[in-house]
Amino acid sequence: MSAQAPIEFDLRSPAFIADPYFFYDRLRAACPIYPLTPGAWLVTRYADADRVLRDSRFGKDFLIGMARRYGRDMSKEPAFAVVNRFMLLMNPPEHTRLRLLVSKAFSAKQAPELRHLTRRTSEDLIDGFIETGHADLVAEFAYPLPVRIICAMLGIGLEDSLRFQKETQALLKVFELVPLNVEEIDAANAAANLFLDYFSDVCRSRRQQPTTDLVSLLLKAEEGDDRLSEDEVIANIVMLFLAGHETTANMLGNALLALYRNREQLESIKADLSLIPQTVEECLRYDSSVHVAARLALERVQLGDVTVQPGDTVYINLGAANRDPAVYEEPERFSIYRPPGSKNSVSFGGGVHYCLGARLARIEMEEALKALFSRIPNLSIKGLESPHWKATLTIRGLEHLSAVWRIGPSDTESGNRGF
Repeated sequence: MSAQAPIEFDLRSPAFIADPYFFYDRLRAACPIYPLTPGAWLVTRYADADRVLRDSRFGKDFLIGMARRYGRDMSKEPAFAVVNRFMLLMNPPEHTRLRLLVSKAFSAKQAPELRHLTRRTSEDLIDGFIETGHADLVAEFAYPLPVRIICAMLGIGLEDSLRFQKETQALLKVFELVPLNVEEIDAANAAANLFLDYFSDVCRSRRQQPTTDLVSLLLKAEEGDDRLSEDEVIANIVMLFLAGHETTANMLGNALLALYRNREQLESIKADLSLIPQTVEECLRYDSSVHVAARLALERVQLGDVTVQPGDTVYINLGAANRDPAVYEEPERFSIYRPPGSKNSVSFGGGVHYCLGARLARIEMEEALKALFSRIPNLSIKGLESPHWKATLTIRGLEHLSAVWRIGPSDTESGNRGF
């Protein structure tokens, strides 16, 4: 029965971090709706994940889930207070109002401009390291690429943002399934206060000199009919900054690892760059950067053979759902040639909270891969069989990805850009 918990495992163990999919498979087969704690469930099947993501009987209430996890009100902790104001943790109509305001910057109308920005940024980054013959593709490419793009969209200084990597990861830990210890909460609080101070200064500057960036857009809404509070504006600028780069950076690193582990398919892609869009979709399914999302039951819901009560938290294991054998043939196999009729992955969530930046993330991955394959076709990855994964569950990504290549005229000529 799904209400039983026949499997126990350590979410922080090196074995789990190295290959969570092994444990996901066991969970899905033996206990697909797994009781984490009283009132908290983890779902691993695609059908259950898709249903919870789309069902209006499930919503968001971050602080209730945190109170259950920590046994006390966490609203006084700066990290939890600011995250609670993120629009991705709001329910309609507040969520709808904020999403409509921000979505203009990520619309299909903006796609050509975003693609051009991503292409140019990818080229600039490669120019910075191509003549060395080696690079850490996480630190020098996958991470700075989306950082530069979200900074351009927010109109903030690149130099400042690049020093926030440690604080970004500290604040994002509040989303982890495993409760934070005192030191981790202190680090998350310090990160939240740093971001609040920094973006308060940015807002003050934009009020004096408005531009066309996302910060100015939200400040304009603060003064109009939609009227956002200053706390809402600042918190959601923090959210856009965090979500705008951390998930995409990890997604790109994971994709590169999967591709270079599958050389035959990689060579086919290099020979035909039109395969890149379908390659990105398979990368998203195969090893997504976000593995867990959460929803709160707003009313009593029967989910499989479990009755989820109002106020229960359901954690959706996106990584497990994306490898459900009931949906994908040979799900553990990486294949860019999956049938066109295959179901879309749930890597970007679903329903009203479907990822606002999904279009931008796809553009960033497509243009990054095109640039890298075109400019450095002889690139190879070191340590493919023993990658260094971040010790987190909710966000899955690599610490490092070392690459080497031969340097020659075809690699360093500025004109050899493939498109």
